[in-house]
Parts: sequence; structure tokens; C-alpha cells
Amino acid sequence: MKKSLFVVLMIGILGLPAAADRLILIPTGQTLTTGQVRAEAAFSPSNDEGKYMWLATGLMQVELSVLRHELPSGENDNEYGAQWNFLPETSLTPGVAFGVQDIASESSDGVAGYVVASKHLPIGAFNPFLKSLEVTAGIGAGGISGPFFGAEAHLPLKFFIQGEYDSHDFNAAFGWQPVSMFRLKAYTIRDDAYFGAELLPIQF
Repeated sequence: MKKSLFVVLMIGILGLPAAADRLILIPTGQTLTTGQVRAEAAFSPSNDEGKYMWLATGLMQVELSVLRHELPSGENDNEYGAQWNFLPETSLTPGVAFGVQDIASESSDGVAGYVVASKHLPIGAFNPFLKSLEVTAGIGAGGISGPFFGAEAHLPLKFFIQGEYDSHDFNAAFGWQPVSMFRLKAYTIRDDAYFGAELLPIQF
């Protein structure tokens, strides 16, 4: 049954025309435009802690996503999620979304409902060392046990940093974006080190 759900979701993700975003593990209030797909993978050195894989897409204001954690033991967790973009981000308002994660309750955290808001703060004109900043904050119930928050800062020379509190742990990533749709990243996720790459939203 779980394998069937994973296959159905993958087919849906590859066939539907929009996408949404996570920071590292936390959801954000951002929803991407129609015809976009976002993918990411993170691997632990020597596969000591396994690997994470992210994939998301959507249809208009609704997104579908899966976060897969493959463990060295051979066990896998597939966290299926759905999110509704209630309010798109504007120059005055943040992007606001409601959603649910781990619908099939495969992870140790379990099913989680949440509301989240994100806002880009263009501050490059005031600080030559910080080109832009996106902040996210939300609150969840169930597997997301209370408030969560995070930020992504863009630095000179196409470097960036991400940090978040996912209601259980602090996670972070440092990366470099050599081209507009591809980023290399080093992570610390739940106290373990990973390295990987991200394909930013691809238009189909």
C-alpha cells in the first residue's frame, strides 16, 4: 500500500503543473507558479545516516510533495504532504499557506497540520554583504509540535545560508548557486552532516 501511494504521488508530481517550497525540513508560505517542479537530494558521508530526497509540485493553489528519508538499514520513510496557498506574497503581505505533512504517518513524528507565512525582505541596498533575506514562521500540531521558523540569506558571490527550527531540532545549510536553477549544498540535519544539490523550480 505504501509503495503504491509513493508511485501514485510520483506520477502526479511529474504530471501536474505547479510546485511549492520547503526551506530544509519546514514548509514555507511560498507556492511556485504553474508548470514548475522542485527537486533536492542530500547524502550523508559514506551513507552513515542515509539520504533525504525532496520532490514537490502542485495545481494552481494546491501542492503535493514527498520527503523521502532512506536509512542505511534499508528502511524508508515517505512523508507525503499537501499544502493550500491561502495568500500569495505581495510587496505588502507575506505568503500564507495551510497544509498537512506525513499524511500516511510513516515518520517517527507522525501526521502534522500547520499554518505558515513567509516574506522576502530585499535589503541588499542597505547591506552589501546581504543581498536578500526570506523569513518564515508557522505553527503546527501533531508531528509539528508547536512553533517553527527559519530564514534564508543570499550572500555575495552566489553563496547562501539557510537555518531553521522545525519544532524539534535546529537544521542548517550552506550553499553556492553557480547557475539560476542549480545549487550545491552542505547540510546539518538533526545533528547529522549531509551534502547534496537542489534543482530550483523547473518550468515544463
